[in-house]
Amino acid sequence: MKNAMGIIFTDRDEYRLSQLTQKRAAAALPIASRYRLIDFTLSNMVNAGIINVGVPTQSNYSSLMDHLGTGSEWDLARKNYGLFILPPFVSQGSMTGARGDIDVLYGILPYIRRSSQKYVLLADGNLIYNMNYCDIQRFHRDTNADITLLYNHIDPAGEPSRYTMLTVEEDGRVTDVEERPGHTGRTSAYMNVMLLEKSLLEALIEGCVARGEHDLVMDVLVKNTNNLRIFGFPYRGYVGRVDSVESYFQINMDLLDPDIRRELFNPNNPVYTKVKDNVPAKHGEWADVKNSLIADGCIVDGRVENSILFRGVQVRRGAVIRNSIVMQDSYIHEDCELDCAVIDKNVHIREDVRLVGQPSYPVIIPKGATV
Repeated sequence: MKNAMGIIFTDRDEYRLSQLTQKRAAAALPIASRYRLIDFTLSNMVNAGIINVGVPTQSNYSSLMDHLGTGSEWDLARKNYGLFILPPFVSQGSMTGARGDIDVLYGILPYIRRSSQKYVLLADGNLIYNMNYCDIQRFHRDTNADITLLYNHIDPAGEPSRYTMLTVEEDGRVTDVEERPGHTGRTSAYMNVMLLEKSLLEALIEGCVARGEHDLVMDVLVKNTNNLRIFGFPYRGYVGRVDSVESYFQINMDLLDPDIRRELFNPNNPVYTKVKDNVPAKHGEWADVKNSLIADGCIVDGRVENSILFRGVQVRRGAVIRNSIVMQDSYIHEDCELDCAVIDKNVHIREDVRLVGQPSYPVIIPKGATV
């Protein structure tokens, strides 16, 4: 896909992620003990041969910039093209930020125009899945589509109000698009991945801006199902959508399943991330670890079950951690108990503290706090 450029949106559903995104973009959320959410989408693009990737930012993007750096971990530190971290959109004559994806794209329109690739792949940075985007491009060409949308099947008894739902015919043609509907019985959920020609994208952006429109789904897809050849390409693997605190917690717990890990971390399509030099994790005399992901640099001398510990976490003797996520450089003191908790970076949990939540409502301790 060297004839395609990639654009990754980084602030999807940020408001629903509560304290987890107060100091970071949604795409920069840590996951799976050593990765960030954006690593999956970015790695999918790199594995497909895309060498020109733009990452537009909106707010709290310093941690995202620190993580991505020059793009060298993804082989995107190049003289020609590579990784571009693009500044936030600000409307002319005011300090108003972007009100939708169209505004974000309009703000980076000069970058899009000067790119020489024929196609544009738009994707969100808050989904985790592992696929070869080349399959989408082949399908796009074979169907002579104007726009190709990636979708996956969900349980019709689930929460369709979380998604954009598609009506897809047998030949792949999308005949209807509904944004966060009620329980309609539909199962095809749009994954916010779109492939189209760059010239068409430029025309759509300019048309929406001229009409005062802001939303890529409502103002482009919904209004053009009869005017454009919009097709849907099904993805049948595991998809994790981080669009709420509950989903963030559940997806991390899903990663404790070895079958899901094998699918996501497929050596044929590796997931790249920023590399840090840490010593191996140390398990002390009193350590008892079961079904958990323990990153490098951790020191564990307590009990850890069904949990994920990021780099540099210390768990002292007598502490018990169950069904929880503890982010980088946090310190869990003696005789603490954590159950269904999300502990952000650089947090100190003092002696004898007990924090117990529910899978549907985990306890969240913000970055840098002392409890």
